[in-house]
Amino acid sequence: MDETTDDCSRSVVNTLFSFRQNTKLVSVDFLNRVNNSTMGGTLLSILPNYNISYSLPKLFLTDSASYMKKCYREALKPIMPQLIHIPCCAHIINLIGDTWRIFPSFDLVKTLLAKIKETFVNAPARKGRYLTHLRMHGIENPCKIPLPNATRWNSWFRMVFYTKDHIEYWPSFYYEEYERDRRHNSISTINEILQNTEKKAFIIIYINFIACYAREFVQDLDFFQQQNKPVFPFVEGRLEQLTSYLEGNRAAEYFGSDLQSLITQYNYNPNDFYIIFRAAFDSAYNKFKVHIPQHPARSLFRASRVFDPLFLIIGIQTGDTSCSDIRRYSAIMELSNPSDELLREWAIYCGSVKNLIIDQINLDLYWTEMQATLPILSNIALDCIWFPISSCSVERSFSTYNNLLSSDRQNLSRESLKQLNMLYFNSDKF
Repeated sequence: MDETTDDCSRSVVNTLFSFRQNTKLVSVDFLNRVNNSTMGGTLLSILPNYNISYSLPKLFLTDSASYMKKCYREALKPIMPQLIHIPCCAHIINLIGDTWRIFPSFDLVKTLLAKIKETFVNAPARKGRYLTHLRMHGIENPCKIPLPNATRWNSWFRMVFYTKDHIEYWPSFYYEEYERDRRHNSISTINEILQNTEKKAFIIIYINFIACYAREFVQDLDFFQQQNKPVFPFVEGRLEQLTSYLEGNRAAEYFGSDLQSLITQYNYNPNDFYIIFRAAFDSAYNKFKVHIPQHPARSLFRASRVFDPLFLIIGIQTGDTSCSDIRRYSAIMELSNPSDELLREWAIYCGSVKNLIIDQINLDLYWTEMQATLPILSNIALDCIWFPISSCSVERSFSTYNNLLSSDRQNLSRESLKQLNMLYFNSDKF
C-alpha cells in the first residue's frame, strides 16, 4: 500500500493484495487528506469488499514513512493483531546507498555526473558525437552513458560504474565540446573540472572506491527489487551479510592494493583517503542502524529461513541442535502452537533434510513436491516463501497510472482511472 500525487495534484492510494505467485492491484483511491488515519480507514474498508476477514491478512507492506508506521500501529494492529508490518527493505537499502551519493566528500563526483547528465539530456547530436569519439579511441561497440534517474534505484551507481571505465575519454571529448560552445555553462564546468589535474585525480580515486565498494548495495537492492519470486527465506542472510560488510569496512585499515596503487600513483597518502572511505561507510552504517536492527519483521525474516532445507542442513552439520526445535520459529504464527499432526510432519521434514545432497534448491518446487507427504507444513511453507519482500509492485502500479494520465488524458474521470489502472496492471501483458 502506498500513496503518490498525480499530475492533477490528487493524492492517489494504490492497494495491492499478494498471495504466493499472484500480486494484484485491488483498489485505487483518491484521498483529500493523507495521514495514518485515512490510510488505515482505506484498507479497512477495502477488505470487506473482497469478503476478507480481518483475521486473515498476515503482512502489511509499505515504505518507511512515519505516517505508515503510525497507521499500522494505531489503526490496523488493534483490529488485526496478527498483522506484521514490513517496511520495504528495498526502500531502506536505497536510503543506505544514497548516503554515498550525498556524502560531502564526494560532492565533486556528484557535481560532475549531474553536469554530464545535463549535457546529454535532449541532445541527440552530442550523443552521436560522443559515440563517434569513443570509436575514434578504439572502442568498437561504444555504449551510451546510463544517465541517472531519481525514480530508478541504482541508476546513479550504474553511472559511476560506467564512469570508472570511460572517464579517460572525457577530458578530450569535453574540451572539444567546450571549443564548440564556450557559453554552455555545464560543459564549461565539466571542462574546468577535467582539465584540473588535482580535481580529476580526486574524482578518479573516489569513482574507483565507489565502483568497487558500492556493488554490495547494488546487488542487495537488485535482490530486494525482485517481484513474485520465492526468496523470502533468503532475506535474513542478505541483511546479516550487509551488517558484516558495513561493520567491517567502517573500521577497515586497508582498502585493497588497487586503490592503494591508484592513490600513490597520484602522489597522495592512502591513509588520508582511508579516513574518508571509513567515514563513507560510517554514514551508510548510521542509516542502516536506524532501520534494520529493529526492523519489525526481523524475527519473521529469521524464522522463515527454516523453510530453506539448506539452512537446516548447515545447522545440523555445525552441531546446532536447536535448529530442529519448531518453537524456535514461533514468529511464524502457524508454528507457534503446533498441532500433533504438524509436529509429526515437522519431525519428518527435519529427518528428511539429512539425506539431501544439494548445493542449491528451488524452494517452490521442493515444497510443492512435499505436499503429498507433508500437507500441513508444505502449505505453511508455500505461503511463507512467497511472501513479498518489497513494495516495488505498488511503485510499478503507479507507473501504469502515470502512463494512463498522459497530457492528452487529463479529463479522464476518477472512476475511469481506477478501472483502467487495475485493468492494465493486472493484465498479464503489463
